[in-house]
Amino acid sequence: MYRKPFIEIYTQNGFDFNEAKSEVDFAMDILFNYTYKDFMLSKEPEDWQKEKLIKIIKERVKTRRPIQQLTGQAYFYGRKFFVNEYTLIPRPETELVIKNLLDIPQNSENTKILDIGSGTGCISITLALENKNTIVDSVDISPEAIEIAKKNAIYHDVFDRINFYQSDLFENVKGKYNIIVSNPPYIPLKDKVTLQEEVRNYDPALALFTQDDKGLEFYEKIISQASDYLLNNGYIVFETGINQSESIKEIFEKNGYIIIKIEKDYNSIPRVIIAQKV
Repeated sequence: MYRKPFIEIYTQNGFDFNEAKSEVDFAMDILFNYTYKDFMLSKEPEDWQKEKLIKIIKERVKTRRPIQQLTGQAYFYGRKFFVNEYTLIPRPETELVIKNLLDIPQNSENTKILDIGSGTGCISITLALENKNTIVDSVDISPEAIEIAKKNAIYHDVFDRINFYQSDLFENVKGKYNIIVSNPPYIPLKDKVTLQEEVRNYDPALALFTQDDKGLEFYEKIISQASDYLLNNGYIVFETGINQSESIKEIFEKNGYIIIKIEKDYNSIPRVIIAQKV
């Protein structure tokens, strides 16, 4: 079994077998384009592939740096995206944001969407790929994240349909939009010590943490300013953290929005909230 020596490096360093197997398969796929057929036939890697993979796995178990950062890519919505230490690694939960965005009725031939805190650009790019009539403005405070997002847009051939701006929230945003979407930082800094080592030490702090005790800082900032940038009957779509949806609902209602939907993720945690400007 070709996986065995790779998996053993993991398990000898305290990793669960299933996690080890999953990461080995991910690395073989992302680095060497191993197909389902290759896995089923236990296709033996070439020597140079073995050497590269062993080097990556040894660094993974030594440092706990996420395998996505070590390989430089991650999957989102079934597509490959470049990642680095300046970008949040796309999570499966965020795919629910895409699902809900695509379910919003589109009354305009060209739907204008603003993606705040876009990171890798995975939301912006996926929307552009899934809906050819979508025009997206993608903003992030990090210039390094913007560069990765541009690289991803070029890779997925949607660079001409996405405008990238370095911006602290609405700072450099102009115009009005049908939809504003954001997966903002929502973890209180005081909770940093409770996070997995991979997240705590390697995901960018700018994309994770808030200064307030409830993780609502950026929801409040975005909602309080958003009406100046939304068209009439426009929508705001957020990813939310654990135990935050009711508080965000209250912030929306205080600012004159109506709640359209709150959707739970695969673990029954309220994860996406949609509100409409009225």
